[in-house]
Amino acid sequence: MEILEGKSVFGGFAHGHVLCLRHDRPAVADDRCADDGEAVVEAGRFHRACDEVVDTLHALMTKGGSDEEVAILEAQSLMVRDPEFTRLVEDLILKEHHNAAHAVECAAHRFIATLSSIDSPVTRENISDIQDIASRIISVLTKEDFIMALPDEASIIIADTVLPSELLAWDSRQVAALCLDGGGQASHVSILARALGIPCVIGLGDASHRAHSGQWAALDAFEGRLYLDPDDGIVSKVGSLMEEHRAEKKEMEEDAVLPAITLDGVRVELECNIEGLDFVDMALRNGAEGVGLFRTEFLLMRDHVYSEDEQVAVYLAAARAFRGRGPVTIRTYDMGGDKVVKDLTRKEENPVLGWRAVRFCMDRKDIFRTQLRAVLRASAQEKVRLMFPMVSGCDELDDVLLFFESVKEGCRKEGIAFDEHMEVGTMIEVPSAAVISDILARKVDFFSVGTNDLTQYTIAVDRGNEKTAGLYKEYHPAMLRLLDMTARNAASAGIGLAMCGEMAGDPLALPLVLGLGYRTLSMNPASLLEARHLIRHINMADCQALAKKALDMQSCRDMERLLEGFHAEIGNN
Repeated sequence: MEILEGKSVFGGFAHGHVLCLRHDRPAVADDRCADDGEAVVEAGRFHRACDEVVDTLHALMTKGGSDEEVAILEAQSLMVRDPEFTRLVEDLILKEHHNAAHAVECAAHRFIATLSSIDSPVTRENISDIQDIASRIISVLTKEDFIMALPDEASIIIADTVLPSELLAWDSRQVAALCLDGGGQASHVSILARALGIPCVIGLGDASHRAHSGQWAALDAFEGRLYLDPDDGIVSKVGSLMEEHRAEKKEMEEDAVLPAITLDGVRVELECNIEGLDFVDMALRNGAEGVGLFRTEFLLMRDHVYSEDEQVAVYLAAARAFRGRGPVTIRTYDMGGDKVVKDLTRKEENPVLGWRAVRFCMDRKDIFRTQLRAVLRASAQEKVRLMFPMVSGCDELDDVLLFFESVKEGCRKEGIAFDEHMEVGTMIEVPSAAVISDILARKVDFFSVGTNDLTQYTIAVDRGNEKTAGLYKEYHPAMLRLLDMTARNAASAGIGLAMCGEMAGDPLALPLVLGLGYRTLSMNPASLLEARHLIRHINMADCQALAKKALDMQSCRDMERLLEGFHAEIGNN
């Protein structure tokens, strides 16, 4: 038996046969074109292959799926037409006489080599997408199968990587679990695995070299532990844990109608983070009490940019689905960074720190005005709230609020009805905003803390960079001080306070979050069941004592031991 350790992306258990998948395919033969005329023919083949790939991607988009899935496919369709990539392939064909398939392979390798030198979650995700589209184009040119067919039996897939298109094409019921050599928490495959509820572990090193197809394996994705050729004891243990997990999930599903109230009677509001309407049904089934984060970037990222009327319809559909449960909090466009739209975003050295979110919106007031008008119009009919992302300080927030007031005044002059008392908030996801949260609290109705970016910016660690993934700790002492400061300032100002980052749905961190004063948590719909179950089995007084101890901790290691000890006590009670 061999045991490999990795990092959990989505918890669960599995045992079964392995399907090994590697992408280090043999190089495409470098058969050169005989002359310029043949090279021109090859260039034509390349462009026709690109057309076919784009048509395939668009066909997959129209088949539906989550907004995460559609956004990934859209980003890839834009990459196929990337002028730098296209120009490089053309030069390799027309000037150096490489055949089309080999030229695509060479161009992809050059792009990946350049991006590999930049430590950024954006570039890491782009590397996977470049591999994906290059494989698609080469498959069309060589007439080879692009996606490996899965056996009928659900398999534990052990791979060097899994391309987004592969995971989207497979029937998730045939994937018992995903085990990847590398990867990051923010990669497209990690996002999709969580959305699909597939147990997933990343960072397993050379697992795809150590394992082989047909081998028996067992996985504890909560612990990030993969067993190759497990002995009978491990198989029995993992099998028992699988059954317990199924029973717990069934119990949690039955409890979805119950409120999230601690043992000592403190009520916690559980909301969901969604993009578009595809996950509304799951969120409602899992007992979401509103939408704490309605992402809106998809309104710009698809081939069709939504008009004002179409946006109103989307916002109203979401709000009506949650009528009687809670409000829908609409986040204005968080464009830029890893959300790239043709003709709307700029190529930047460091996009995560660049022209994004409210900076983008205030530069493109024509686009921003349309969205604000749509939200205002929706507010006349249903309960919606508005919040602004990536606000770094008072000047930025004042400018945004002033522009919003001008949009409202324009609506009044046109006789357009809207809720004059609609709540307006700001996200706290930049350290500077947390530090001056006492000042910002005087200007808005609520805060929503986005822990993903706040962690990244506070401790200077890209969560998608596998080399530094071990340093990314949401419960870093500096983070806890910022979270505590923000909670205290919100309470002092008497405004609403919520958390909408991954930390809100992390079972290990959740008691600490509650102890710091957060009573409204918004998370991935798949995390709602476990969060509710945990809240109903703990005391708020214990959470507050935990937070007090945590604020005195000096290191992440001490913090982790403290949180694990707290959970062990819950399990023993």
